[in-house]
Amino acid sequence: MAPIWPFGKKKQPDMLDEPEPETVIYRKGSGEAMQVLEDNSHRESVDYKAAVSLFGNGDTTVKRAEEQSQYYEGLVDSATPVPEFSWVHHTDGYHYKQFTDGAFDSVPHRKNQDGTYSPYQA
Repeated sequence: MAPIWPFGKKKQPDMLDEPEPETVIYRKGSGEAMQVLEDNSHRESVDYKAAVSLFGNGDTTVKRAEEQSQYYEGLVDSATPVPEFSWVHHTDGYHYKQFTDGAFDSVPHRKNQDGTYSPYQA
């Protein structure tokens, strides 16, 4: 049995009479693709400069990740290897990182519903 809608008959939404957008395909090495890749005119946009300034501590030029790493903890030098680890569920109910060398990270983590882990905060 269908649920009863107390406010009368539902109105169907109006459908827009617009054609579907045409798919744009770029092929590697084609002149058109090279033009798109070489076009840097967006860098002159006020919005682009404001975003770069926000994340660049007031500077409006884009810096390499290694230069930005002094301001943000998440950025590391690309030459620095990221240690491999696996998650271990401990009997205390928390999850800990165990590195490939057998060492453990001392920070307890909680497993979120989406499968990600977040550090425990007291």
